[in-house]
Amino acid sequence: MRRRRYRYRPNKVQSAVGIAAGGLFILLGLFFVIPTFGFFGVIWTLFAVGITISNAYAAFSGKGYGSLEMEESGAPGEGGGPDFEERLQKLQRLYDQRLITREEYDRKRAEILAEKW
Repeated sequence: MRRRRYRYRPNKVQSAVGIAAGGLFILLGLFFVIPTFGFFGVIWTLFAVGITISNAYAAFSGKGYGSLEMEESGAPGEGGGPDFEERLQKLQRLYDQRLITREEYDRKRAEILAEKW
């Protein structure tokens, strides 16, 4: 089985809602929770700041902040992309049909063969 890591990024609407909710919780923390509950209010407000910052990061950066690892199973060429033989055959067909140059063929073939079998 082969493991792949995928990064995901919430969409802009999710991030905007998260920023708004985080801002609301910061205000609640500052004006209600801290005066009423003391130290717990400080912790509450710090968490709200963290939520707001992470949503702002997701909204304004081009990178995702989460990752997910998945194991792919099945026979080679099934669901996990073509196996080496299929990829080499496809590459050969592209070359035979003159869709790629000899240099491109050689470079890609070397890449495929350099991968872990």
